[in-house]
Amino acid sequence: MQENKERMCDAQECKEDCTHCEHAGENNGINLDNLSVDDLKELFRSQKILVDALVAENESLMKQQEELNKKIEKGNEYLDQLAILKRGFENYKRRTQNNQEDSKKEGKIEVVEKVLPILDTFARAEESLKGQKEYDSFKMVSRQMEKILSEVGLEEVEVLGNDFDPNLSYAIMKEEAGEENVGKVIDVLSKGYKFNDKIVRYSQVKVGC
Repeated sequence: MQENKERMCDAQECKEDCTHCEHAGENNGINLDNLSVDDLKELFRSQKILVDALVAENESLMKQQEELNKKIEKGNEYLDQLAILKRGFENYKRRTQNNQEDSKKEGKIEVVEKVLPILDTFARAEESLKGQKEYDSFKMVSRQMEKILSEVGLEEVEVLGNDFDPNLSYAIMKEEAGEENVGKVIDVLSKGYKFNDKIVRYSQVKVGC
């Protein structure tokens, strides 16, 4: 029998395509039984280094995640603060607009209140000019004045012939005027006015009794 001259390879050097040695087909994993104590120590040391590296990497990732969560939480706090500031600004803007509108209304009311005595003068003058040639011209000017004030929101409070309402008029005097006129306004001594539904001057009236 011819002697097999093929070299038997060492198990640690075997490869998957090895077909000529006695280890052909065996698992290529590390065989701890064939390792020396120094080799085992080196193996364990290298494995420990790998495990320590994995642990360190995991801790680093966890720390990064923690930092990210803190940044997200801080970002949410900033968003909440921005939302609060936005609501505050919108409220401030709304209050400012309301204040401006109120100021405009108050300014108009102040002007209107100063004009009311002029309307009274016009009314007395118109009454005294009845039957005179200047009456029609003066009446036209008076109506133009009333129209202008009406356009800005001033209206006369109509109370004549209505039931007396203390929210609209002052009863200056009472006078017997028949049973059908009891409690009714039978004469307006001084006209009352309202500006945008707000009473700026109460009527002074005579009430039937």
